Amino acid sequence: MSDVDDCRAAFAAAAEVFSGPLYRYWCATAGAETGPDDRTFTAFASYGLDFGSWQAAQRLLRATSEELRHLGPQRPLAGYYPVLNGTLRPDSRSYQLWTELLRDRRGPIGRRLQQRPLPLNDPQAGVRMLRLVTEHLQSVYAEPVTLDLVAVGAAAGLELVADAFEPDLLAGQHIASRRGYDLHPLHPQEQDTLDRMLSQLEPEQVAAQARVQWAARLVDQQDIVVSRRDAFDVVAAAGFGFGRLPVVFGSSFLCMVDERTKMDELMRARHAEGIWVSEETVGVLRSVSDAAALRDAEPMARAVRLAHYRAGELLTEVVQLE
Repeated sequence: MSDVDDCRAAFAAAAEVFSGPLYRYWCATAGAETGPDDRTFTAFASYGLDFGSWQAAQRLLRATSEELRHLGPQRPLAGYYPVLNGTLRPDSRSYQLWTELLRDRRGPIGRRLQQRPLPLNDPQAGVRMLRLVTEHLQSVYAEPVTLDLVAVGAAAGLELVADAFEPDLLAGQHIASRRGYDLHPLHPQEQDTLDRMLSQLEPEQVAAQARVQWAARLVDQQDIVVSRRDAFDVVAAAGFGFGRLPVVFGSSFLCMVDERTKMDELMRARHAEGIWVSEETVGVLRSVSDAAALRDAEPMARAVRLAHYRAGELLTEVVQLE
């Protein structure tokens, strides 16, 4: 296919993926065979944007959102972004304003495309993982347990404060420490970093934006630090979790590493107890688990898996589909 065909196909596919009306409208319009000047989009190939899949459209939309946050809410296009207090519904004018922004700000938007992608780090993923941990601890232990919460691939560490979003999470347990590890930690106290994180959201995800902003404030208030360190080295270190029950957890961590079974192997190698919780797509979790709940589920569906180890043995495995 030509570059134009690839571009249209990517946008047409993206229109089926996004949940909010604005991005769906823009992608459907850009993906139409009789769509407008495709050079508005294909010009970004010089910045490394490859329209080989729908994710290229997603990257361009996120870069647009980031640039719009940088320019400020006074831009007319911001009126279509509820996360920027916009109230207008998608229409042909919104599409025109978007494509004009792409042409007028091609250089800055292109440079944003060349930056290292940032994860959203939504604390809601932490809520799902800690909810499963809470249910498991209540079923296994009659008395409160002293926990070390260890987030891997922690980014900004927002999942470490997930229990603030549901009062019953880890209720009655004693949390001795909250630690995060990431090879590329984020610092949401920096406004540019927080804006980049929020740009991963769709324009209508107002509640998610508020959740991320609140979690960022909690991380700052509690002085939670995400250290630049390999998570596997942390778990493999002598004395890790000594005298406590380490709960190692991460969202979309396994899909980013080469050895997906390594965390399970490290937890199994420890003499003491430990819990490893992962939130991933079903397809990724199948590479580490043959749990029945995963067999017939859609590969792109999300699921949470909890594995509880003691002295080299897998005591319990629990998988919940989202």
